Amino acid sequence: MRIEFTSHIRIKMKERRIAESNVLVTIRHPNFTRPTYNGRQERYKKFGRNYLMVVVREESEALVAITVHWVRQLPA
Repeated sequence: MRIEFTSHIRIKMKERRIAESNVLVTIRHPNFTRPTYNGRQERYKKFGRNYLMVVVREESEALVAITVHWVRQLPA
């Protein structure tokens, strides 16, 4: 499935110095996923001591990446 990036996630990637390649790996091969509201999903991938969390929304033609940030641990 095609992956699209919103303008918001592009801004956050730049602010937080997160590489697009790390976002793509997290979306395609997460260590952990969980559903959130409005059909969104959080996808987590471990990089070193922290996890990269990417929020995505599945649409008919693409997976839309909405936001991204680092977290220290997986949600309980």
